[in-house]
Amino acid sequence: MHWAYGTSWGAVRGLLHAAGMDGGKAVATHFAAVWGSAQVMLPALDVAPPPWESEPEEVAIDAFHHAVYAVATGLAFAALQRSAS
Repeated sequence: MHWAYGTSWGAVRGLLHAAGMDGGKAVATHFAAVWGSAQVMLPALDVAPPPWESEPEEVAIDAFHHAVYAVATGLAFAALQRSAS
């Protein structure tokens, strides 16, 4: 499940590039989309509590993990762009 989830969000990073967004702005937008959707989707599926019912440390750790994903995806995307040129 994590593989499919991460791969599908990686495709969104490609769409951001196609829309003309790259660099830090694309990473920030990608992070906001991934983390924001998780904050809505997981409580709706009854998998996790909403952020306001979670400990601040848990919310911060979750945000950090999603930020690492967005930065790593941005770096991988940039490396793929360089190798394609």
